[in-house]
Amino acid sequence: MYLVRIALRNLLRRKGRTFLIAGILTLAVLLFLGLESFMIGFMDVSFGNIIDFETPHIEVGREGYFEEVKKGRELPLEETFTPDEDLVGEIEAREGFVALTPILDFSADFIAGRYQFPVRVRAIDPESFGNVFRNSEYLTGGEFVESGDPGIVIGRELARFFNLEVGDFYTLRFQDIGGSFNTMQGEVRGIVNVPHPDMNLGTVFVAKDQAQEALGLEEGKISQIMVRMESRDISREEAKNLSGILGNGDLTVRSYREAAEILVHLETWGFIETYFILALFLLVGAIGIISVVVLAAIERVKEIGMMKAMGLKESEIVRIFILEAGGIGAVGGLLGCLLGAVAVFLMKTYGIDMEAFFDLGEFGVPMVGRIYGVWNLISFFLIFVFVIFLSMVASLIPSYWAARKDPVVAIRDR
Repeated sequence: MYLVRIALRNLLRRKGRTFLIAGILTLAVLLFLGLESFMIGFMDVSFGNIIDFETPHIEVGREGYFEEVKKGRELPLEETFTPDEDLVGEIEAREGFVALTPILDFSADFIAGRYQFPVRVRAIDPESFGNVFRNSEYLTGGEFVESGDPGIVIGRELARFFNLEVGDFYTLRFQDIGGSFNTMQGEVRGIVNVPHPDMNLGTVFVAKDQAQEALGLEEGKISQIMVRMESRDISREEAKNLSGILGNGDLTVRSYREAAEILVHLETWGFIETYFILALFLLVGAIGIISVVVLAAIERVKEIGMMKAMGLKESEIVRIFILEAGGIGAVGGLLGCLLGAVAVFLMKTYGIDMEAFFDLGEFGVPMVGRIYGVWNLISFFLIFVFVIFLSMVASLIPSYWAARKDPVVAIRDR
């Protein structure tokens, strides 16, 4: 306790210097906690939109089909398959299984009036689709797809592009399984506005029974089985397990992260940027702490000599300087955590309207609207401990330099 009291007294003797360096550490902690909360919230919403509206937790299909999708080519009808009962049984036996739905995706040109636009047509089973996806919950007009109905559902942005409303006519032009051009025509039955820009512009929903006939496919042919699980963590593990069961067969398994590679890369770079900014501020803080210890040693040369003459060991003097540096780290870490808690609370309560800054859809990010912060209490604890630890480590070398002064020379201040 004696050494702690000396360290505390020395910190209070130079309040300005102490709080200047602590302020740098405070800013580092605040920025880290704020950016991390933002990134977690950002990725949580983005992956949530992928799962709810485009690709659920797990999808099963032919490897050749996924390769063509990855290359951005037209969706290949020759890579469709007919799921058997054993496959469905294996999927339903997965831990955390909620629901599955068959999907038939194919490429087409959407035509209305004199204009056309390339789209992905998602032919669905209306009875099971709503158990896996939430698109039908975001209808802004009309009705969702029904079996036996040639009508379609389109996104709001596609409707705006063609100036269409519910009841207007459309044409879909595509190549069937034989390579011949064919068309589907009918009315726009509904318009949806989901928080996923790509789905609002580039995807059209139609009943699977109508599409199979027009494409010349056998009944039951699909491109993917879409599977919803209880949580993302369970889905990643169960996707690996299911992939191992299927082995080297014709079918392969993808998790939602494999289907959203751009988003995964964005997540990686986002956190790298966050930690890089933190490292820069902590580096400045560490240099400041080194400077503080060196200046303190120079100013207290005689005091150090007196302490050594009174019997204090070098290790005890080193501990005094380390405790001072740790005190600066504790002040900076505590203030940073307090301000960070306020920042996270405000972000979680009010969010940040990203549309006020730029259109995320242009960057391929599957979200619109507000991003809300996320509490990560472990990060608060870890960053607080790390800042104190870094401050102490940064003070080691100058502390030993100060403690090794000869007491006679130090007292004479020569």
